[in-house]
Amino acid sequence: MAENKMQPTDVPVEDFLSSVSEQRRAEAHTLITMMQEISGEPPVMWGPSIIGFGAQHYKSEAGTEGDMGLLGFSPRKASLTVYFYEGFNHYGQELAQLGKHTTSMGCLYISKLADVDLTVLRGMLEHSYQLATTPKKPLASVDEYIASVPQPARVQFDALRAIVTSESPQAREVVSYGILGYKVDDKRARVFISGWKDHVALYPIPKSESLKKELAPHIRGKGTLWFTLSDPLPEALIRKVVKELSA
Repeated sequence: MAENKMQPTDVPVEDFLSSVSEQRRAEAHTLITMMQEISGEPPVMWGPSIIGFGAQHYKSEAGTEGDMGLLGFSPRKASLTVYFYEGFNHYGQELAQLGKHTTSMGCLYISKLADVDLTVLRGMLEHSYQLATTPKKPLASVDEYIASVPQPARVQFDALRAIVTSESPQAREVVSYGILGYKVDDKRARVFISGWKDHVALYPIPKSESLKKELAPHIRGKGTLWFTLSDPLPEALIRKVVKELSA
């Protein structure tokens, strides 16, 4: 296993901040105050450019293992990067209210802190900290995962699940990465679905250029197709996605 390069260092946070612009330094101090109040932990440099609070150990199903802060951000020149290691499936409503931003798998990018609602951002960080510090009971079975899907999403989730299973009847349903995955011949799952309080999701995004335009309205971050609960599922499109991912 490759050595985890992201480690806490002894570099003083203020020494690092002296190397960034005046605007980024002021924004960083705002985030430091917020994250320190939430976590009760002092700011520490992780690697050369990440300011983290507290620590947690992680081990993914892919075998990656290491340490990371409970909360963290980096005041990069292009944008403030705020880390949400759990991703953004918990934050659909909050992101809609946050203000100007973009996201990737676990990163929230903010060009200027003045562009976002700090109350909404703080609420997201409080929830992220709660998720990081609450012991998690592993979901051992498909039935347990289905039972954990929030009730408002159950109709859409059941419909999504029915589409995927009918399009890939040879696949075996398993709990993988904390959501439902579909495996063929005991290989790594190729298709994943999940249900949340305000949407259902399908993973990953196929690379087909022919589907690019149709998929665009549903893409969130780099790897998620997001379907709101208020709109009918695009069944024909989902079938195309599952067929391509299963090929």
